Amino acid sequence: MTTVTRPPVTAAPARLLQLDGALCAALGLLAATAAGPVAELLGTGATGVVRGVGVALVGYAVVLVAASRTRRARSVLRVAALGNVGWEVASLAVAAFADLGTTGRVLVAAQGLVVGALAVVQLRAFRR
Repeated sequence: MTTVTRPPVTAAPARLLQLDGALCAALGLLAATAAGPVAELLGTGATGVVRGVGVALVGYAVVLVAASRTRRARSVLRVAALGNVGWEVASLAVAAFADLGTTGRVLVAAQGLVVGALAVVQLRAFRR
């Protein structure tokens, strides 16, 4: 009888955490350093909220990248994926109910859907 085994998938969780971290860092740096123009693009006057979200995303990015370099990357990946599902739901709620312009609603919903797609990929990688 022949047994087929899969090779261990150890690099995928680390790479997905690094990708998530890079995306968070990019969006976070943009929001933190250009909060005024970003808020204007979104059609809101909440510059402080935009800046705060940006700073939080940069901090989160650092945590994700650091976690990608540990033996617990696979476990962290699951937590990050579930967090991304929460981010997607929150983003869609903000897009639907917050005081944003049309462009802001579209942009917030679009990034929420991208984060949701990343969460699906992360959850699939975790299950392997």
